[in-house]
Amino acid sequence: MIPIIPGIMAYCHPAIEFEKEIYLPGEEITGRAWVSTTKDMKAKSVEITFTGKAVNAFKLGKAANVAKTGKKGEEVYVEMKHEVWAPENEENTFPAGDYEWKFSFELPKDCPPSFEGKNGFIRYSVLLHMDIPNWPEKNVERAVTVSPIIDLNTIAEAGEPTKMHLDSTVFFFNCFPCAPRRGSVIYELASPKLGYVSGETVIVNGAIQNNTSKPIRIIQAKLNRVVTYREELQGKNKKRNPADADGYKSRCERTVLETKIERCQIQPDETTPFEFSFVIPPVVATIRNSKCINVEYNVSIWADTGFCNKIEDASLNILVGNVPLAPSSLPSQKFVDGNAAQSWKVHLKPDFTYQIPYYGI
Repeated sequence: MIPIIPGIMAYCHPAIEFEKEIYLPGEEITGRAWVSTTKDMKAKSVEITFTGKAVNAFKLGKAANVAKTGKKGEEVYVEMKHEVWAPENEENTFPAGDYEWKFSFELPKDCPPSFEGKNGFIRYSVLLHMDIPNWPEKNVERAVTVSPIIDLNTIAEAGEPTKMHLDSTVFFFNCFPCAPRRGSVIYELASPKLGYVSGETVIVNGAIQNNTSKPIRIIQAKLNRVVTYREELQGKNKKRNPADADGYKSRCERTVLETKIERCQIQPDETTPFEFSFVIPPVVATIRNSKCINVEYNVSIWADTGFCNKIEDASLNILVGNVPLAPSSLPSQKFVDGNAAQSWKVHLKPDFTYQIPYYGI
């Protein structure tokens, strides 16, 4: 049973406030923290900590086995702690009154942007910690959004055309791996440039060559986001698995942002052109500067060669930034509210519960 300490009921929850809600890498995060009490209480110290880190957690193991859930990787970009109050007597008296502490913390120039996903996050937050003897420690934490700086004008390939070629073998009956092959489908994909920002239209065109014995009746195009969460490798017994992303144990979270379907009749030995367009929605920009979490985007094209056939789709990678190529009528994109990472409540310990994120550029 927790003891009742005189004056503790007079304690008000501390609060944190930032001067603004969105910052850029290299900027100084500024704000204030405060607390009020109507009676004297006891406290050993009051500290303000600024932390920026990536954390991911996901299940490993097959359905038949017990899946292990927990933190798989963590990368700290910045961590600074300041003691803002210390007792002036041996009784550790925290006198009644109103307290306010202003703080400022500098962001690293190369830190990745804020991100909240189903299996991990990149989060920057300020924690106000009060060490109260014989009582649960009192903490209040508030996250701040760090926006990316991906200026497409500074990336040489962003304005250049991009293309890819794929010769995909068609297998008959996916459930029978020993069944004979049924030919191939050759994809040619191209886009006028590599880099885009939210609000811009991605155009992907090309051609599909049907080298099978059956007609192709459907072409399906998807705009996809792929988030890769990597496990942090520590200890002598952990080795890279080349079958996973970049040789790490990892979990991929694939989200289809938009799907388009075109009905067609591509007969055997025929080649048919196609063109699809997608408007980039408000999404977080491409993230490639984190060891734990990567965010990529692509447009995939898939030709339906018939029931029970197995065929690989073709994917054309694109780069999503937040400063458009000049000249452009679009302004630099800002963060927008998005969906919370619901799985944090279910799969992870309370220490890793999610916060409402900003999903955007």
